[in-house]
Amino acid sequence: MTTRKPIPAPPYQGGCLCGQLRYTLNARPLALNACHCDQCKISTGSSHIEMLIADAGAFSHTGATHNFIKTAESGRQLDIHRCAHCGTRVFHHNLANKALVFIPIPTLDDASWAIPTSHIWVERAAPGAMLHEDAIKVEGQPADRALLMDAFARLYPE
Repeated sequence: MTTRKPIPAPPYQGGCLCGQLRYTLNARPLALNACHCDQCKISTGSSHIEMLIADAGAFSHTGATHNFIKTAESGRQLDIHRCAHCGTRVFHHNLANKALVFIPIPTLDDASWAIPTSHIWVERAAPGAMLHEDAIKVEGQPADRALLMDAFARLYPE
């Protein structure tokens, strides 16, 4: 059974490896998602990436970024922002819907509470990847992120 800590109240803060890029999120997350697609594995050098999905209007950052536009396996175009100094991936937006911001969970100053409530591209999950038993598991990319947000709301009701 997955033991989940309560979500602390905002703001949430975090940043890059070198500390030159910092961010603040002033709203509760909308979802906590793990992506197991091949591109996320390559971009992180890990078995998957864990992302906090939130309202972009509640997000701000300081410090220079270098951005990279990539087309995801789903066909969506992502605007990925990395620290201009150390290269840490700190956030991204979907170019088709900039209302959301995607923040890698490990960049949070305190990520101890952030356990994914959904997993996507599970058919490509590495053999040792942890798929939390209470989280939803989706093959490929869901057509609508509401599925991921509903899973979050079910496990973390307000």
